[in-house]
Amino acid sequence: MTEDKIQTAVSNKQPELLKHFAQIIADHKLAHAYLFAGESGIGKDELATWIAMRLFCLNVKGNQPCGQCQECRRISTGQHPDVVIVKPDGLSIKVDQVRFLKSEFTKSAVEGNQKIFIISDADKMTAGAANSLLKFIEEPSPNVTAFLLTTNKNLMLPTIISRTEVVELKPLVPAQFKAQLQEKQITPSLIAVAMNLTNSVVEVENWVKDDWLSQVQSALSRWFLLTFQKDMRAFVEVQSNIIGLAKTKDSQQLILDIVMLYCREALLLKVNPQNLRLSFPNQDPQIEKSLMTKSSSTLMQATEKALEAKSLLNRNVSFQNVLESLTIKLCQIY
Repeated sequence: MTEDKIQTAVSNKQPELLKHFAQIIADHKLAHAYLFAGESGIGKDELATWIAMRLFCLNVKGNQPCGQCQECRRISTGQHPDVVIVKPDGLSIKVDQVRFLKSEFTKSAVEGNQKIFIISDADKMTAGAANSLLKFIEEPSPNVTAFLLTTNKNLMLPTIISRTEVVELKPLVPAQFKAQLQEKQITPSLIAVAMNLTNSVVEVENWVKDDWLSQVQSALSRWFLLTFQKDMRAFVEVQSNIIGLAKTKDSQQLILDIVMLYCREALLLKVNPQNLRLSFPNQDPQIEKSLMTKSSSTLMQATEKALEAKSLLNRNVSFQNVLESLTIKLCQIY
């Protein structure tokens, strides 16, 4: 990410924290270790990088890094020798990586008197790696600041949490999230679904790879309309199209989340037909027409069955059995 994009991202995603850290740096009150906690895509990496830029910038203006000098450019591209960035090697941050960090902790800055360490996905440190990091946190070197970034604070060692200054990053507001998805050129219909399921741009990017989410949306919208019309061809849709898209536990959970979303929105559309449209394409007019014959009680029962299906999957009932059973129940209820 370029230096300009980093500044823009932080300004858009975490404007309050940007001002907060700008003032802390101006007052020379930066702590030695921070834990940035929050969902993927809300600006943890960008904020840590921005702080490094602010500390090293050669032309600070208005308490902001210029984003144009050599220092800002090197930091934004990960090429500054005094800004050390560590990310998981595979599924975890290994002891060898932390050993490298510990070695760097003991070294003086190469070009000045300040060193910054940014550890992404710090919750993925092995137990040995996390314990190795504790010594630095407990006995910090002067002019060294570490930023540990995590999407799940509960997976961090309590001793690390207690010895760092924890900063909880706010989730993106819907307008910000939508704008980011639009920048990724994700279609409006997929954005409508995604905004009801997550607040993470990274998650959505994974879902849209190889048109997976688009295929799921298309298959489920057909399936839902068929169940809504008591058409048992919905059973065929499960076997022919949906099962093949549910190869992992995460994808199975997400498919049931979308089913739950459709059932819920059908109920809401019945209650408030003027102000809501469903999150799947091309089926709205047919759904709305069929809604005229459905009672709110019926739609509530269907929503409860969708919730039960999620519970069954969590109890390790096979996904195919769960969805086929739900199909039969919805055809009977509707």
